[in-house]
Amino acid sequence: MAVINEKQNITKRQKTPSFGHNNKSAGFNSVFMSQFSQKPVRSKKKKSAAIFMSSDKIKRTNKLLKRKLNIFPRKKLAEPGIEKMSGEKSSGFTIPLPSLPTIAVICGTIVIALAAFNWEDINIKFPENYVYQPDTGAEQQIMTYAAMGITDLFPAQDEGASSYIEEPQISNEHSNNDQNHLIAFEWQQYKVKRGDTVSGIAKVFDVSIGAIIASNEIRNARTLQEGAMLRVPNIDGIPYQVKNGDTLTKIAVSYNVPLEVILDVNDIKSDNIKAGETLFIPGARMNDMDLRLSLGELFIYPVPSRYITSHFGMRKDPISGALNFHTGIDLRANTGTPVVAALDGRVSVVTENWLYGKYVIVTHDNGYKTLYGHLNSFSVKQGERVARGKKIGEAGNTGYSTGPHLHFTIYDKNNKLINPLDLMR
Repeated sequence: MAVINEKQNITKRQKTPSFGHNNKSAGFNSVFMSQFSQKPVRSKKKKSAAIFMSSDKIKRTNKLLKRKLNIFPRKKLAEPGIEKMSGEKSSGFTIPLPSLPTIAVICGTIVIALAAFNWEDINIKFPENYVYQPDTGAEQQIMTYAAMGITDLFPAQDEGASSYIEEPQISNEHSNNDQNHLIAFEWQQYKVKRGDTVSGIAKVFDVSIGAIIASNEIRNARTLQEGAMLRVPNIDGIPYQVKNGDTLTKIAVSYNVPLEVILDVNDIKSDNIKAGETLFIPGARMNDMDLRLSLGELFIYPVPSRYITSHFGMRKDPISGALNFHTGIDLRANTGTPVVAALDGRVSVVTENWLYGKYVIVTHDNGYKTLYGHLNSFSVKQGERVARGKKIGEAGNTGYSTGPHLHFTIYDKNNKLINPLDLMR
């Protein structure tokens, strides 16, 4: 029975209760089991877990951090998450470790500061894509401007000004001044008095001699007729008669006068001009040949002597004694005396006949012709170009002649005879 009772007691101890906890169960004390049966109580303040270290270990840790960071703070370091023991004295200050971006900024600042003091000692290499590449096109343009002598290619600009380069502006100040000082063109009248000369009249009206001659078509300025009425321009220049094919631009270029001036003086509104119309060209000059022709200085004497043995016009023939017309002048010259061209031109005739003997004819650029007769010899050939003063032959006594001399004749552009003395200096 004792054995049966013992087994029953064991069975009772091993039976699991159906409801609740049995705080008095064997093997567990009541205090331990009570924390599972009670409701949990929330703490008002979270307490972080702390790792407790001895003071000696903390000192060793701080020294190690100082060596790695090379930082020498006045206060002792306290590693985050480590609380000091109650026995260790602390100042209450802690220095956190800087982050990697902060360290990078510090290092960059140090490098820039060192570069400011001695840039050449620092070897900094930039990536190739950031290296400045010169603009070869702009460089070539600058060289072109330099060759042209342009120095002010990029004018200085104030701060805040736009970066574009202003194109040069053409100033109208000069043209406006010219228009303001341009005198209105008009013709003035003058009556020739005894003793007047072309040069004297030109001086009174403050114009060129050519302006008086061209404006009045004076063929011989030496023979002004008393009482003749002359028209004188109030500004210097010459009239021009428009020819077929002429344009205002062509006329302006030929006389080297601005087209605008011609338009203003003649009050022309368009480029339509007609042949035969007369324009006044301000500032223009007569060509040298026409001016000398009108002044009687176009031709020079073909021989050194100016002694005339027979004049131009009607005379008594020295051989037959009959009256006839002498076509030129006879100049005294010994046989062999050099004969020169009286004006630039081209030799058109080199021949000989019974009247003039050996003679030469020179055709000049203005259409005039000169004849040199009774020559002893020739010095030029037909077609040869000669200048005024060039030797063309030697004086003689060939042809219808009574002695050595030079017969000199001038024909105008219409092949009419002209008294050489009217056109010779």
